[in-house]
Order: sequence, then C-alpha cells, then structure tokens
Amino acid sequence: MKNIRIRELLPEDMGKISNLIRTRDDLDKEGAKKRTRLFEWLAFGNSSANGEPTYFVAEDDGNIVGHLGRMPTEFFINGKTRKAYFVHDLYVHPEYRKKGMGFFVTMSLYKAIENNSESFCCLVWTSELNLEIQRRIGYYELKAGCYLKVLNPDVILKRVLRNKTLVKILSSTVRKILDTIDLSMLRVIPSYRNITKIDRFDFQYDNFYQSILGKIGICTYKQSNYLNWKLIDRPYSKITVLAAHEKNGIKGYVVLSPNLGKNYPEGMIADIIADPQDTRTIVSLIKASVDYFRRQKVFAIRCCVTDRRVIKILRRFLFLPLPRGEPVMLANLEKFERKEILMNIDNWYLTYTESDTLMFRA
Repeated sequence: MKNIRIRELLPEDMGKISNLIRTRDDLDKEGAKKRTRLFEWLAFGNSSANGEPTYFVAEDDGNIVGHLGRMPTEFFINGKTRKAYFVHDLYVHPEYRKKGMGFFVTMSLYKAIENNSESFCCLVWTSELNLEIQRRIGYYELKAGCYLKVLNPDVILKRVLRNKTLVKILSSTVRKILDTIDLSMLRVIPSYRNITKIDRFDFQYDNFYQSILGKIGICTYKQSNYLNWKLIDRPYSKITVLAAHEKNGIKGYVVLSPNLGKNYPEGMIADIIADPQDTRTIVSLIKASVDYFRRQKVFAIRCCVTDRRVIKILRRFLFLPLPRGEPVMLANLEKFERKEILMNIDNWYLTYTESDTLMFRA
C-alpha cells in the first residue's frame, strides 16, 4: 500500500483511465468507451475549473487503480459568487478491492480532495456504500426531498404482489384511474406561459438567471457556458430543455432527462429554474413536463428540489415524497466562514443537475 501514490489527474492519463473504466462490471465494451469519453469531457471541459484539478487518482506501479472527481463550481451564496466543489464518481479497481485495499485507496482519495480544496465540498446522491464511508469520515448530512409521480403502476405492484394475474388485473385498473386523473388535471390546470423547446442557452438566460438569483437560496451559478457544457454540448446528450416565455421575455425553464432503463423507463425533471414566487410559470413548466413524459410512455417521473414553494406545486401534480429522500453530504465546512448557512437544507436550491450521474447518462 505504501507504493500507491495519490495525485492530480492529467490529460495524458486518459489511456490509463480507459483501462480502469473497462474493469467496471456494469459496462460492456461500448458502454466503457462512452463512459471514457464522458469522463474526459467532465474532467477537462469544465469552464469553472480555471486550471484546478478536477479528479484525483491513485497510481500503483504506473497504473491508475482508482479515481475520485472534484468538480470546481461557482456557487451563489448571500449575494456573492463563491468557489466550492462537488465531489463525485468514486471508483477503485476490483482487484484492489479484493486484496482489501479498497478502503485505503478510497480514504486516501477523499483526504487528498479535502486537503487540496480551498472551500467546502458538497456530495450529492451517491451510493449507499459511499454514504456509509462519508458518514464514517464525519461529513455533515442533509436531506433533500425526492418526489415521484407514478404513471404506470406495474413496477410498484410487482414489488408488492407475487401473483402475476392479480398484478396484471390491478395494473390495468389502476393505470386507467391514474390516466383519468392526469388527463382531467392537465385539462383543468391552465398553461399560463408559452412553452418552447430550446437547443442551447444564451445571454438571454444569463440575464434572466441574474434577475432571480437573490430569490432562490444557495445554488450553483448556472451561466449559459456552464449549462451548455454540462447539459447540451456533452457527448451523447439526450437532454430536453423547455423554456417558459411571456411577452416581456423568459420566465423560466425546465431540464428533462430520460432514464434509459429498458423494462421500466423513468423520466426525470432534472432542474426547474424560475422565480419561486412565480407560481404561474412553475405550474406551466411542471404541466409541460408531465405532458412530455406521458408522451414518452415512461413509468414514472422523478424530481428532486429543496425549495418548499416549488415542492408545493409538485404536490398539486400528484408527485409523492419518497421516504428516503436524497442525501446531501458536506465536507470542509471549517473552510467556509458561515458554515451554519450551509447546514440548513432550507437555505439551498438543489436539483438533480448537480449530480454527475446525469452527465454520465449515455
């Protein structure tokens, strides 16, 4: 173990990263190729990095045997932009895990990121195993709300009931009920804004975002160059963005992402950006999202958001809270002068776009 070296990722390491990614059990040859390309985009295309390392790697005998990402990000906190970091994408070579070295490599990578980060770190929606590690390290835990709207009850009934015939009968009946409720609701609730699909973000969205920043709590500073890099221009992007307009300009937008699961596809409202007090715009965006995913024939729609004003409108559209929620972990709090602000989830405006999982969808 003493021969393992922890260091910053360099562009010339991508061949070794490709070799490491090919050891993942969840990827076939084509999947590994796609993830390698997405990894490179994520690591070396971030306009917020400004030369800072975006990954730390563990190297042994000339081979990279583990990595942990650190995404430099501009946050908007109390009227100011502040640099902080999203920590994500932990992976250790399976042979090193088998040898009992996985925990050592993991802890070394986390420690390198803590020591080399000048501000706080945020970790969102990681695996249960990673959560246990982060809790053991002593990271501060918050809970963001996760909400699910069921369109097709098949998957839920199959988990609850063992009788296939009963599942088939009940699923058909429940689905008809859900369809009736949904279609009635979509007809009754008006669309207050014009909704259009957009292909990329530009200065108009920068100006709009600036106008609402002081109203939405702690959030990432989502300028157009950052959004285009993360959502639009990345390889294999299947993101759909719907914008809400009124005569006097842009009123908000929503980012929609498909789940590529074959058996039970799920839609995701990955982000919803509007003045939280502008109920009409939020209603229009959520209505358009539900209509979009109904046409995509997904089984359910998932959304994560921390602003209670937006949550209230989600509930009107029959999005139900999931008991587990979504864990948000904070590290390096001592490097931020007012850490108590960060330690209250009600001060945040977090959505699924913060997660690297969204960027690795191919």
